[in-house]
Amino acid sequence: MLIYDFSKRGAHPLYEYLYHCLKEDILSGRIPAGTKLPSKRELASDNQISVRTVMNAYDQLLTEGYITSEEKRGYFAAELETTPEQTSFSMHSSFAQVPEEERDPEDSEPLYKEDNWYADFTSNNTIYEKFPFSLWRKTMREVLSEYDLELVQRAHFLGVPDLRRAIADYLYRSRGMNISPECIVIGASIEYLYEKLIKLLPAHSIYGAENPGYRKIPRIYEEFGLPWRSIEMDESGISMESLRESGANIVHVSPEHHYPLGTVTTAGRRQELLSWAAEATDHYIIEDDYDCEFRYSTKSIPALQSMDLSHRVIYMNTFSKSLAPAIRISYMVLPKKLMERYISRANFYSNSASSCEQYALARFIENGSFERHLSRLKKYYRQEGERLLRIIKQSSLIPASRITGGSCGTHLLVYLDTSMTDVEIRWAARSKGINLSCLSEFCTEIQPEYEHVLVLNYCDLDERTLVETVRRLGNIFIQW
Repeated sequence: MLIYDFSKRGAHPLYEYLYHCLKEDILSGRIPAGTKLPSKRELASDNQISVRTVMNAYDQLLTEGYITSEEKRGYFAAELETTPEQTSFSMHSSFAQVPEEERDPEDSEPLYKEDNWYADFTSNNTIYEKFPFSLWRKTMREVLSEYDLELVQRAHFLGVPDLRRAIADYLYRSRGMNISPECIVIGASIEYLYEKLIKLLPAHSIYGAENPGYRKIPRIYEEFGLPWRSIEMDESGISMESLRESGANIVHVSPEHHYPLGTVTTAGRRQELLSWAAEATDHYIIEDDYDCEFRYSTKSIPALQSMDLSHRVIYMNTFSKSLAPAIRISYMVLPKKLMERYISRANFYSNSASSCEQYALARFIENGSFERHLSRLKKYYRQEGERLLRIIKQSSLIPASRITGGSCGTHLLVYLDTSMTDVEIRWAARSKGINLSCLSEFCTEIQPEYEHVLVLNYCDLDERTLVETVRRLGNIFIQW
């Protein structure tokens, strides 16, 4: 039985940590050559991880030649020529404390450093260069000159009233939501608001997360020790059959534009979701409207919250996507009963978002600067998507069977006709300086229909660099 301590993995992904552990044991001889490795399901069960994690680790070890595979027999440790240098690396010991007097003076590399990619398609943040620096500086100067004590006093625990009023007005114009500013809670991040929200929801709730879906949501549930279930997706949005079978009473959805599938929940499915929520007093929908602003060919669809007559939808959004990740201002809109509960339980909390930034953002929204910025950003992202799509289609090297996306959001899905595994694709791309994700990474279990699909978030690359990036990607499949 092979059991590893995953609490020591640090910032490493689960599969990468498992890969290094197995590789280290093979190189050191703790797993002798010829030893039959546990099956994927057995190793997953022993270590309380997903089969997908084990499969990705095994695939990488197989690609690099550390293990072999025999049909109907399984995986075996390969025969290797090892050196002391090869066996000295330990992922476990790499985090150990070494006395200062024993440290190598040349070993001054930081524990964490940013990767310097030729192209990075994994970031789902806004393009930093498109941030309206001059307008924001002007707004900040106005706030600093017009406000005094408001900037240094303890902010209202719900958030600055000016900003809550500005958000309510904006949501009415853009999302069809007729809400009171008193139902809005401001926080420094979605994670912070989620923490507060969990304490308001019924105890012993079971949470549902889209599969595939945004990976941070299950991680939040796991961080708080909450039971959660994967809810499958179909062409209309989240599957109602899967939701009912899961036993979940609270479900996180992104109906306007699902990430990463790009699905827009149909009107019929929205009605089904709202009907499900109205069936029981402990049923709630958390509507994640993370990129509702980025719809290019049609107007944004009204928010699910605007259709909610049973007061069962909790609306969440952030300005980190539309402005910049450094502006840590997010918000949620609570149904009246939950808001009453929040006020009674959380009125002693300090607001986590900067008062100065809140006043500045309120002014930025009120004077129309925010919507003008969005208009320019939408034009830019639309052009970026069209350019990326055009260059991929023009390439004779990338075996793309179809490409979806471009009409909304900031990413494309490229479906590939290849025998390479997703792990092989990602590692081969990294070797050429390209960081990317595959759709299967967003799944909680193995789902063949989501394999061999690239998730490419738009990069701020010039035409020449983008052409070279696509050429490098194409060479991966030729060389294979």
